[in-house]
Parts: sequence; structure tokens; C-alpha cells
Amino acid sequence: MEQKVSFKIATLLAIGFWGFQKGSGIISSVLLGIGGPLLIAIIWGMFIAPKSLVILPFWAQLGLEAGIFGVAFIVLMNMGFSRIAYIIGLIVIINRILMIIWKQ
Repeated sequence: MEQKVSFKIATLLAIGFWGFQKGSGIISSVLLGIGGPLLIAIIWGMFIAPKSLVILPFWAQLGLEAGIFGVAFIVLMNMGFSRIAYIIGLIVIINRILMIIWKQ
């Protein structure tokens, strides 16, 4: 459980860092740097979190998780952190496979 939380934090940090780096001005940097992670956190809390109010089918939840972690992978690649992107991506995939096998 705690590993999954650290993957979420790493995802939010990567998206936030990307937003601050890629914004063309102060306003866009702040909007992307804070708004991007905030949007991801809201989506996660509404649809994926164990205590979420909206219960999605397993396949939809899995697709949403893949999309969120995929965004983190893409922004890390975009910033030139390809090794980190591949390492985190591989760990997330292995972790999710083990969670499915162990029914967590």
C-alpha cells in the first residue's frame, strides 16, 4: 500500500515539475505546475482511491491508472529523464501485476 502512495507522489511531483518548467510565463507555469497535479489528485480520489465515492469497473480503474502513470512517464521523458521514467514505469507495472496476482 505505501509503495503505491509513493508512486502517486512521484507522479504528482513529476507532473508539477514539468508544469513549472514548460509554462511560458509565470501564470501558465503556476497553472500547469499546481493545476496539473491537483487535477490528477482529484481524479485519483474520485475514481481510483479505495474509499472513492464512484466505483468503476476494474478495467476502467486499471485504464485510468495506466493513463495517469503514463502521463508521468511522458513528462519525465519530455524533460530528458528517460532512465528515471523507464525505472518508475517498470516498477509501477510490476507492482500492479503483483497486486492483481495477490488480489490487493
